[in-house]
Amino acid sequence: MADIETTTVNEEKFHALSRAGDFELSIDATGAEGPTPNEVLVADYASCFTFACRAGAQRELDVELGKVETAAEADLNDDDDLTSISFQMHIEADLDDDEVAELLELGEDICHVHDSLKESLHADVDVTTDAL
Repeated sequence: MADIETTTVNEEKFHALSRAGDFELSIDATGAEGPTPNEVLVADYASCFTFACRAGAQRELDVELGKVETAAEADLNDDDDLTSISFQMHIEADLDDDEVAELLELGEDICHVHDSLKESLHADVDVTTDAL
């Protein structure tokens, strides 16, 4: 048995309902009835990276980040393939430059989505601390 199992049902056009465990996600290639697959991927990456930074801060830096808001942006080429991703993280905690650098390194090391993406799509991350 696999570690992760999902099902996706597409009955017509370009809309699908995907199920992961007890959760359902509506995905639409046109963006009409749900987020596009690329939007889902970028949101998933931003979420995972945010969680990874929080886990790293707690385990390795003994720092509580407080509220973290991560805005993600991505660029597409003419074939709708992702060409770049960037995050703007606003972190409530007041961190110095060294702590931010260490936090981002931990985020990259811990984030499963970051590890799964080809290197050319690793997010360019900008952090604002003492925010929110």
